[in-house]
Amino acid sequence: MPTLLVKNVPEGLMRELRKLKAELGCGTWAELLEKLVKLRSRDVIIIGEEDLERMRRAVDGFLELREIVSEKWGKGTVLGEFRRARDHEAENSNAGC
Repeated sequence: MPTLLVKNVPEGLMRELRKLKAELGCGTWAELLEKLVKLRSRDVIIIGEEDLERMRRAVDGFLELREIVSEKWGKGTVLGEFRRARDHEAENSNAGC
Protein backbone atom coordinates (compact mmCIF):
# COMPACT_ATOMS: atom_id res chain seq x y z
CA MET A 1 0.00 0.00 0.00
CA PRO A 2 1.42 3.43 -0.90
CA THR A 3 2.29 5.92 1.84
CA LEU A 4 0.63 9.31 2.01
CA LEU A 5 2.58 12.16 3.60
CA VAL A 6 0.79 15.38 4.46
CA LYS A 7 2.80 18.35 5.71
CA ASN A 8 1.99 21.69 7.31
CA VAL A 9 -1.49 20.78 8.54
CA PRO A 10 -2.61 23.30 11.20
CA GLU A 11 -3.19 21.78 14.64
CA GLY A 12 -6.83 22.91 14.68
CA LEU A 13 -7.51 21.06 11.44
CA MET A 14 -5.72 17.96 12.76
CA ARG A 15 -7.94 18.00 15.86
CA GLU A 16 -11.04 18.16 13.67
CA LEU A 17 -9.75 15.34 11.44
CA ARG A 18 -8.99 13.15 14.47
CA LYS A 19 -12.49 13.84 15.83
CA LEU A 20 -14.05 13.02 12.45
CA LYS A 21 -11.96 9.84 12.24
CA ALA A 22 -13.32 8.73 15.62
CA GLU A 23 -16.93 9.74 14.84
CA LEU A 24 -16.92 7.77 11.59
CA GLY A 25 -15.32 4.77 13.30
CA CYS A 26 -12.20 4.73 11.15
CA GLY A 27 -9.19 2.83 12.44
CA THR A 28 -6.76 4.36 9.97
CA TRP A 29 -6.34 7.58 8.04
CA ALA A 30 -6.81 5.57 4.84
CA GLU A 31 -10.26 4.45 6.05
CA LEU A 32 -11.19 8.06 6.78
CA LEU A 33 -10.08 9.16 3.32
CA GLU A 34 -12.03 6.30 1.75
CA LYS A 35 -15.21 7.23 3.62
CA LEU A 36 -14.83 10.90 2.75
CA VAL A 37 -14.37 10.07 -0.94
CA LYS A 38 -17.37 7.73 -0.94
CA LEU A 39 -19.57 10.28 0.83
CA ARG A 40 -18.64 12.99 -1.66
CA SER A 41 -19.83 16.53 -1.28
CA ARG A 42 -23.50 15.77 -2.03
CA ASP A 43 -23.84 13.83 1.22
CA VAL A 44 -21.62 16.08 3.34
CA ILE A 45 -22.97 19.32 4.76
CA ILE A 46 -20.46 21.83 6.01
CA ILE A 47 -21.70 24.44 8.43
CA GLY A 48 -19.35 27.33 9.04
CA GLU A 49 -19.01 29.49 12.13
CA GLU A 50 -21.06 32.27 10.54
CA ASP A 51 -23.94 29.84 9.87
CA LEU A 52 -23.74 28.50 13.43
CA GLU A 53 -23.87 32.00 14.85
CA ARG A 54 -26.91 32.88 12.70
CA MET A 55 -28.67 29.70 13.87
CA ARG A 56 -27.88 30.51 17.52
CA ARG A 57 -29.30 34.01 17.13
CA ALA A 58 -32.42 32.62 15.44
CA VAL A 59 -33.00 30.09 18.23
CA ASP A 60 -32.44 32.73 20.89
CA GLY A 61 -34.90 35.02 19.10
CA PHE A 62 -37.50 32.28 18.90
CA LEU A 63 -37.11 31.42 22.59
CA GLU A 64 -37.46 35.08 23.51
CA LEU A 65 -40.59 35.39 21.38
CA ARG A 66 -42.01 32.23 22.94
CA GLU A 67 -41.58 33.70 26.42
CA ILE A 68 -43.20 37.00 25.43
CA VAL A 69 -46.19 35.29 23.79
CA SER A 70 -46.61 32.88 26.70
CA GLU A 71 -46.63 35.81 29.16
CA LYS A 72 -49.27 37.65 27.10
CA TRP A 73 -51.48 34.55 26.85
CA GLY A 74 -51.26 33.92 30.54
CA LYS A 75 -52.17 30.38 31.54
CA GLY A 76 -51.39 28.53 28.30
CA THR A 77 -48.00 28.19 26.71
CA VAL A 78 -47.06 28.64 23.09
CA LEU A 79 -46.23 24.96 22.76
CA GLY A 80 -49.50 23.90 24.35
CA GLU A 81 -51.53 26.21 22.12
CA PHE A 82 -49.65 25.00 19.07
CA ARG A 83 -50.38 21.38 19.97
CA ARG A 84 -54.06 22.16 20.54
CA ALA A 85 -54.25 23.90 17.17
CA ARG A 86 -52.61 20.92 15.45
CA ASP A 87 -55.04 18.51 17.15
CA HIS A 88 -57.94 20.71 16.02
CA GLU A 89 -56.66 20.66 12.43
CA ALA A 90 -56.31 16.88 12.55
CA GLU A 91 -59.86 16.48 13.88
CA ASN A 92 -61.27 18.69 11.12
CA SER A 93 -59.42 16.81 8.38
CA ASN A 94 -60.64 13.44 9.72
CA ALA A 95 -64.26 14.65 9.92
CA GLY A 96 -64.51 14.78 6.14
CA CYS A 97 -63.49 11.13 5.72
